[in-house]
Amino acid sequence: MIWRDGTYWGTADQLAAALGPDVTVHMIRNWRRRDGLTTIAGYSPLDQAAEIEAAKRHATRGRPRQLDPALVGAG
Repeated sequence: MIWRDGTYWGTADQLAAALGPDVTVHMIRNWRRRDGLTTIAGYSPLDQAAEIEAAKRHATRGRPRQLDPALVGAG
């Protein structure tokens, strides 16, 4: 990850790792294509990806999302 303009930016691999085990590289790439995740030179902002992930997790469409119980208690 890199720090630029007051936020962390990362590749699809880095964002997937940062957002947890339920987020895949393929999902990040879909967000870029379908949901307008900003991408510059292969890097996207972590905070924007986290917002999209939260919106998807709380959406009523598709399969229910699961949070890793180990991460929920670690906050």
